[in-house]
Amino acid sequence: NDSKCKNTIVKEEVLIEQLVNLMDTIKLDEIAMKEKIKEEVQRIKRFQSSLLGKKDETETTDIDIRNYAKYILRGGKTEEKRELLNCLRSTVCLEKKILSLR
Repeated sequence: NDSKCKNTIVKEEVLIEQLVNLMDTIKLDEIAMKEKIKEEVQRIKRFQSSLLGKKDETETTDIDIRNYAKYILRGGKTEEKRELLNCLRSTVCLEKKILSLR
């Protein structure tokens, strides 16, 4: 805890919901996001095939990148959230506990 910092604490859950709400307007590195989604879809297909004996016909082009990003923000692991944040091309600013784009 930095006693010299004048900013107040913001809960992670609050920041995540604000990011989710901004996700439709945030500029993303879509190439990096598509690669991440493609890897995830392939992992799920392998899982379904090996464990359940199912073949999945889902194509990565059928998946909405922004909805996938919202899913990761709400339920992903910390490392997945970091990867996602590395794909942001917009500048996200925090001022008075409110996230905005610049």
